[in-house]
Formats: sequence, structure tokens, C-alpha cells
Amino acid sequence: MSTPTSTGIGAPGNAPAPANLGRSPMSSQPGNAQAAIPFTRGSTLATMKDASVTFTAGQTQQIGLQTNAFLESLILDVSMTGFTGTAAVYTYDAPFNALASVKLDDPAGQSIVSPITGFGLYLLNKYLPDTDCSFDPCRDPGYAVPTSGNFQFRLVVPVEHRKRDAFGALNNSAANQRYLLTIQANASFGANGSAIDPNYIYSTAPSGGTGTLNINVYQQYWTSPPSVIQTSSGSTTVQATPAGLGSVAFVRYERHNEVSGGGSPLIQLNNVGDYISSLIWVLRSTISSVANQRGVNSTYWPTEFDFWVNDFQTQALSLNDLTRWTARFYGLFAGETQSPTAGGLDYGVFPQFQLFSLFDEAVNFGPANQYIPTDATTKLQVRGSTWPSNTSGYLEVYSRLVRPVSGAALFA
Repeated sequence: MSTPTSTGIGAPGNAPAPANLGRSPMSSQPGNAQAAIPFTRGSTLATMKDASVTFTAGQTQQIGLQTNAFLESLILDVSMTGFTGTAAVYTYDAPFNALASVKLDDPAGQSIVSPITGFGLYLLNKYLPDTDCSFDPCRDPGYAVPTSGNFQFRLVVPVEHRKRDAFGALNNSAANQRYLLTIQANASFGANGSAIDPNYIYSTAPSGGTGTLNINVYQQYWTSPPSVIQTSSGSTTVQATPAGLGSVAFVRYERHNEVSGGGSPLIQLNNVGDYISSLIWVLRSTISSVANQRGVNSTYWPTEFDFWVNDFQTQALSLNDLTRWTARFYGLFAGETQSPTAGGLDYGVFPQFQLFSLFDEAVNFGPANQYIPTDATTKLQVRGSTWPSNTSGYLEVYSRLVRPVSGAALFA
């Protein structure tokens, strides 16, 4: 798949653009033309509870989603209960790392959301502009992380790509074919004494009681709209399905060890083949002999991040620009923090938001202006970036890939 040749402003050639009154609100319209009512106006966006489950440490459970019409997203209301006392101290990825793994599969067994950690899902909620994301989970009114060790938070598992026309909502009407949500709890509800180890929820365990992880699973979905809507002037047809039905948006994860030891290694992404709308980079380093900690930005991140598409450099972003632009774009001005903090940037985390917007703020509009079209041969690379010698960990990449049924549906 090749990038289409530009024919817009700045493209080669100097012929004047043709006048097109069809774009003008003053142009004449057929008097008897009647467009179908958009799906999102004829349908109802509804919520239903799929399951209420409890977990012990390390337990895995699979939930078959109920069928309805068109699946939009999943909501996970998570809480830890049963602890007593006031001694608990959390690690830097907590409380979201209470979920060791989250995965969503379609009825055929293909992963819509490949296995990611609860902290990875937190990053998608905070930095992905898709439906029901682009919202800092730490700003949620129900978010609570008291020192008793009993916490609560809410995360969305993204499915639909664009809310304004329900692009990416999935057909979920076959009772004998269920979407499957698989959740694994953190292997330990205890502590290991280190605040920087993401494999534990607590660095200091709650002083009393026994914890139980509780998750309520809700799904948001679009109902099947009526075929027509009747008014005093007659009936109007309603669009029966979401825009581009059959289009799918995936979440993929990959890990790169090339940065270990520093230097300027070539890093090539593996998850290609569809349109890429978002990339989130997370650097994990070994600090104080504890592996997998998110690296402190100024010490561990390259002073310039160089991104290439098919041997063409598209971005050369200084550390200052990455931090400044991310703060401005998402409205996160509380500074950089190691622990998830309301309004703060996360150490070692950089969303490549330039792929999905030309504007200054994250909005769920999705014009797809800057998406990267890829096929199996596309080279997406980080090269020329110098990683400090004390970077002894690895680089995580969360990708949002869109597989549209047509270009018209994606670029609508």
C-alpha cells in the first residue's frame, strides 16, 4: 500500500483550483432529495452490565459478552476491598497494575485488543483520542487510592474508533458467537519493598485484612435503529448500521530490547499492515537493580527522537518539544510524575499524537489527516536517536491500527 499522491494545497502544479458551488451553502439543492437519517441519530447509545467478578491474586477469568446490536466499548469498574489499616504505599504503576493482563477477542479468536497490562490500558485511556478515551483516569470522580490499600478506578477498553458516526463499532448480534474479555489479576496483593517494581501493587503492604479485586464489566453499544422515522411530513429512511460496518480498530503491543545498553540502534516496528492512527512509547529501564521501571525522562530518553517512514524522516522531536507539546495537546500541566497523577505527564511515556491531529488539542473528531497507511513491507523506524548508556531496559510500543472497509469510510 503506497501513500496517496497529494493533490491539495502545496502539491506540484500551479493551476488554479476550480470553483465548486456544490460545496457552497448557497448552491442549489434538489428540492425533493431526502438523505437518510444518520445511524447515530436514529440509534440509541445504551449501556448494559455484562458481569460482576471477583479475583484473588494471579487469577484469570474469561467473560463472554452478551449480544445486542453494535459494540462500542467496554467499561471496567475496578476496586480493591477487604484491607484494613493505613500503612499501604503504592508502586509507581499502581493502582492500574492490579490488572496484569487485559485482552478482547472476537468470536473467531482474533484479538481486537491484544494482551496489555492494566497500566497500558491506563495509557490508552489517557492518550488515545478514540471513543471514550482521551480522558485522564486519575481525574475520574470515582478514582481513589487511599493508604488503606482499598482503591478504585475506571478504565475503558476501546473498540469503536470514532463516535460521531460510530465508525469501528462491531456487529454483536449473533447469540451463538460471543466476544470474549479475558482479565488476569496481579500475581501478588502483597508487597516487595520497592516503590519502582511494576510487578507489585504495593511497596508497603496494607497493615491488615485480605484484599479482593472486584471488577464490574459494562458494555456500551448502539441499538438497532428503526428502518424509518415517521413525521407529519412523511417518513425518512434511517441508516441501518454504523458508518463503514466491518471496519475494525485494533490495539497491538510490542517490545524492543535494542535500546538496552544505549547507543543508536535501529528499531523497526513489527505491527504494520493497516492504517496506524496512534503510537504510545514507553521506556522501561533497570534502576537501582530493579527491572522494568519507567525511566526518568531527562536521564534515560534520547535528547532527540527521530522517526522514519520508508526511509523518509517524518519527525525529529527534541525531549523539550515532546514534553511541551504533549502537555499542551492533552491539557496536562501538573508536571512529570512517576506515579499516575491527575493532570500530570507520566515518566518515560510519550504519545506520538502527531499521527492523528493537526490541531492543538485532543478531540474525538478523527479526520485521519496524518494516519500512516502501511502494508507488510512498510518500514516504520526509530533511527539516529541516541539512547543513554544507562538505559538497560526495553522500549514498549502500543499501536492503534485501523482496518477500514473502504477509504471513504475512514476519511469521512
